[in-house]
Amino acid sequence: MKRPFDYNQIFYNEVIYYLEQKWNRPLTEHEQHVLIEGYKYGRLVETENQAQIGFLK
Repeated sequence: MKRPFDYNQIFYNEVIYYLEQKWNRPLTEHEQHVLIEGYKYGRLVETENQAQIGFLK
């Protein structure tokens, strides 16, 4: 598996804001860090899957 990309901070802010609204509280610094790493990993997997689908067509 490849290393995840770093994205523009605005993408991280969007997902942090989403969970803060869903949970109705601010996320801790640790929760934000874990969320960002999960976001990067999820985007990497999504990109790899899309590349495989494109390759199979």
